[in-house]
Amino acid sequence: MRIATSTIYDNQITSIDSLSAQYQSIGQDLSTGKSLNVPSDDPAQVSQDLTLTTTIAAENGDASNATAAQNQLTFTDSALSSLTGLLQSARSLAVEGATDVIPNGSQRPLLGVQVAGLLNQALALANTQYGKDYIFSGTGSSTSPPITPLGNPPNGVVSTGNNQARTELINGQAVQVGTTLQAAFNQGSTNGTPSVFTLLATLRDTLDKEPASIESQQPINVTGVTIQGAADAAPTLLGGVGGIAGPPALTTVPLTADNAVPPSYSIAIDGTNPATGAAGSATLTFGPGTAVDDGTPNSVVGAINAQTAVTGVQASWNVASQRLQLTSVAPNSPPFLISDVPSPVGGGPLNVSAPPGVTVAATTTSDFLAAFQIPNQVSVTSNLSTQLGDIDAVINQVLSARAQIGQQIQNLAATTTQVQALANDNTTTQSTIQDTNVAQATSQFTLTQTALQAAYATTTRLEGKTLIDYL
Repeated sequence: MRIATSTIYDNQITSIDSLSAQYQSIGQDLSTGKSLNVPSDDPAQVSQDLTLTTTIAAENGDASNATAAQNQLTFTDSALSSLTGLLQSARSLAVEGATDVIPNGSQRPLLGVQVAGLLNQALALANTQYGKDYIFSGTGSSTSPPITPLGNPPNGVVSTGNNQARTELINGQAVQVGTTLQAAFNQGSTNGTPSVFTLLATLRDTLDKEPASIESQQPINVTGVTIQGAADAAPTLLGGVGGIAGPPALTTVPLTADNAVPPSYSIAIDGTNPATGAAGSATLTFGPGTAVDDGTPNSVVGAINAQTAVTGVQASWNVASQRLQLTSVAPNSPPFLISDVPSPVGGGPLNVSAPPGVTVAATTTSDFLAAFQIPNQVSVTSNLSTQLGDIDAVINQVLSARAQIGQQIQNLAATTTQVQALANDNTTTQSTIQDTNVAQATSQFTLTQTALQAAYATTTRLEGKTLIDYL
């Protein structure tokens, strides 16, 4: 069978073209280090490779977001650390001011100046920015300060932030990446404790003006239970004996020394007449069912305030904190005394049913001061002592916020480690798909090069032949 010369040439050219393409492809694999350079290299492997590329990009994005959130939370914790130190300084000043050896009107106002400086620092901390965002604004506006002071010197603030901490989607979960004014500064507290700003303003004014004031050292009933609210049609019984104006019952009731419920109980207030500056005294009598504060002169607060013109002492009831507060309103806020005194016979309701094991006593002295946790002598020192408790409560609130942030930083660090490990594992898997087997490719490259050289040589010799050579 005769084979045409053109056919031989065509076969040689086709072989050279195929070897050249293979030679170029293997050379590209070696030069790029990748065995997948175009979809046609291996369609099945390319599909898996693209899936891994998308997954790795998402994991790297999560790791980057988690790191950014950690940085922001660390910055926030630094601001709260400064706030903690600030409050501890305020506490030290309050302790220093509460000592009786400080001359009135000279040293305490100097301490008040320092507290005023701390208040300004607290206002600045509340408006701290991370980049362009205000870190304590919650999910409210991040471009305007969340706190605006009122008055000069500041006596209050206007808050534009909210109590919803910002979150960010990391690794498919919403992660809290900040805190709020309520959590950090006790702003808008629901338990009656003051905000950082109110606390510092009150301490400043106390050190400067030295008012005599006191409040119940703790809530006077079970924590979280309101005993004085809107008037009830059927008032809950006070200590199981008398009614109060709002639910539920007061768990402590003034008793006598033998633990009996008196038919009435009385207190005496010895203060200063605000009009004349002379001593002024008043004795007040209540029945076991007397309301703490129902807005009428018949309540404990109403009766005390009805005698303010005589005693210079004003009462108030904090529903949120469940505390009774007494404050001197006389000029220069002089100290005053409040004491338990014997109740007159028949001064209170006698047709009441005592709880099991409790008897209704005859006229005797009750423990009003103990029941309401009020000290006998009220002065600027007792005022500052009360504020120390508020400072401690606010410090604990800040520390709680810091603890939550610290926990979140640890969680984010663990998330970062986790997603980075996943990204590394997927990158390793992708490498086995993409990367060139250098040893194998080098061997194939050498074999292809040798075959291509042989094909060129053979073709060259064929091209040198004539028809006579085949005869």
